[in-house]
Amino acid sequence: MQKIVIDGVIGDWDVSSQWFIDEINSKSEDITIEVNSIGGSVIDGIAIFNAIKAYDKGTITAKITGYAASIASYIVLACDKVTAYDNTTYMIHNASLPTFGDYRKHEKAASISRGLSKIIAKAYVSKTSMSDKDIRKLMEDEKFYYGAEMYEAGFVDEIISTESTSTKAEAVALASELLGACNNALYKNANDLSLEAVAKLLPPEIVIVEPEVADLSARQQRARKLLILNKELQC
Repeated sequence: MQKIVIDGVIGDWDVSSQWFIDEINSKSEDITIEVNSIGGSVIDGIAIFNAIKAYDKGTITAKITGYAASIASYIVLACDKVTAYDNTTYMIHNASLPTFGDYRKHEKAASISRGLSKIIAKAYVSKTSMSDKDIRKLMEDEKFYYGAEMYEAGFVDEIISTESTSTKAEAVALASELLGACNNALYKNANDLSLEAVAKLLPPEIVIVEPEVADLSARQQRARKLLILNKELQC
């Protein structure tokens, strides 16, 4: 069985979608994909997911070796089987987009984020057989699963035993710190092109709502902007 290792931020230079596509295209049999990622770029993550789905030279098993959080939690669900060590962490939440600009830019980003979250939720529902309503609530809560919890929830098919003494509290604390670093990197590299590129990933049935706020007062506009900043743009 051949192996691919995803270790780092999705979309970073060492885990880009192009790198992954080149890797998977070089394989010719069953593959194990080892995953340790806190998340990263939605664009690269969806491209990686689709490349896994398109592989027809054998079966693919995901093995979570550290973290499978944010978009990485979506990527592993493209595989035929998902396994995880009992000291690893899985996290799901709503998609988020790093954007800058006035309220119109943030409202468009919020609309795209909702569309992406809907797509990602479908994969979680398909894997776990939970209802869409339950999955969406878990995503809104930014839900962490540790060890056997991943299996009990249905996200993984097998838990691999270790002799680790680490705890969920420790794992979640570290994940939160890493997510903060990931957020900072994404916001640093944000630009208008990235927002438009993400919008193109959405299927036709998901409508991007362009804000119509010309008739709002300045106070209402500020309130809407603050609401989006506080609720929609969390990594």
